[in-house]
Amino acid sequence: ENVQQTDPAAVLRNGREILLQAFNWESHKHDWWRNIEKKVPDIAKSGFTSAWLPPPTHSFAPQGYTPQNLYSLNSAYGSDYVLKALLSKMKQYKVRAMADIVINHRVGTTQGHGGTYNRFDGIPLAWDERAVTSCTGGRGNRSTGDNFPGFPNVDHTQHFVRKDITDWLR
Repeated sequence: ENVQQTDPAAVLRNGREILLQAFNWESHKHDWWRNIEKKVPDIAKSGFTSAWLPPPTHSFAPQGYTPQNLYSLNSAYGSDYVLKALLSKMKQYKVRAMADIVINHRVGTTQGHGGTYNRFDGIPLAWDERAVTSCTGGRGNRSTGDNFPGFPNVDHTQHFVRKDITDWLR
């Protein structure tokens, strides 16, 4: 196979990047990581320098926009092993991977207070309902910003929430 020789950094510097949205709302139904991996040579040959991938983390909804466990890369799109194979192939063909990361809302892994998914029983974030604001179904403090009714609001005023997130980012 003929590997594309374009330097991704140079492409970004000269403004010639071409981004492919490499998913749609139904992609999770089609063994997506393997599907895209097979197409990487054609994606590179077609001149795409980057591919925007769907949210890779475990999610309540198969599309990935209701993340539950940010530490698990096993999603409806495929396993973490298959995702890593896709990323390796993209690197080989110098197609830059861009992940759609959902950090502004989450749902818990299990139902708690009020019957909502407001308990995070995963590792390393083992949070109870105090991690969710009181106005979105938890036992935490009131929200400090706008609420979206579809998801619990993580209570960032809680010391343990801030500490766990800061530790996770390190």
